[in-house]
Amino acid sequence: MVRYILNIVVAMVLVDCVAVMTLAAEEVTVQGTIMKIEGEKVTVKDMEKEQPMKISPATKITSGGKPGSAMDLKVGQKVKCLIQKVGDEMMCTSLEVMK
Repeated sequence: MVRYILNIVVAMVLVDCVAVMTLAAEEVTVQGTIMKIEGEKVTVKDMEKEQPMKISPATKITSGGKPGSAMDLKVGQKVKCLIQKVGDEMMCTSLEVMK
């Protein structure tokens, strides 16, 4: 009985580890220039391609280490974004305006 319970616990831990690795694989950092702002959608171009993403009220936006808002964003600004894939959408979880 103890061996059975131990096997179940080990299996649960392995499933949790795989889930965490899957979530981590869905997170991407993009650093580049804001090319387009259309409502809650922002497109950032890095050295290779343009990456569209969605900005939400939960997105942590900073500029020079100080809190900012989506209203502060402008085309041409250099930014660093942490993006998480949610379904088919790329959600920006944090965006730092580079000085």
